[in-house]
Amino acid sequence: MKKTLIIAGLAASLALTSTMANAEVKTTAPDNAKQPAVEKQLPNKNDKKMKRQAFDDRLKLTEEQKKQAHEIRMKGHEQIKPVFDEIKAKKAEIKAVALNTKLSDEQKTKKIDALEIDILKLKQQARKIRMENTKEFEAILTDEQKAEFNKMKEEGRRMHMMKKHRGFKGPKAPQRPVK
Repeated sequence: MKKTLIIAGLAASLALTSTMANAEVKTTAPDNAKQPAVEKQLPNKNDKKMKRQAFDDRLKLTEEQKKQAHEIRMKGHEQIKPVFDEIKAKKAEIKAVALNTKLSDEQKTKKIDALEIDILKLKQQARKIRMENTKEFEAILTDEQKAEFNKMKEEGRRMHMMKKHRGFKGPKAPQRPVK
């Protein structure tokens, strides 16, 4: 699921979204009925509002700051949407090239590699936009809010690493060659 989280607090919202978007709900059933497995809830607009409210509450944003943050977010959406549209088009082009039976494997690989490089450049461009928006957002925060925001970003990074690398315990020791 693609999210265009161009809010200035992207990293912080990751911490909040990861816990809320992946929330699991157990359904209850009568004692004699077989209980279904845990189901994932799909996020909806109300979830986004709740996450935004939790984000604003945790940072203790004033009404003026909320208004400014909204403007920064909307500007970011406008800036990043064409980039994401282009990424989507490049991915569709990769699929078309892969399915093209008239091209040799070498030609396919060459075209796909070029398209993947273009996608990487576009992703870097999107990251730059996000970073600029985050800096802009941080500029409207007080020192206390900045400290809390940095804490939220760190929590988001930790949550991301835990999800991405389940059970990751650190780098493995180099193996010695057997003599």
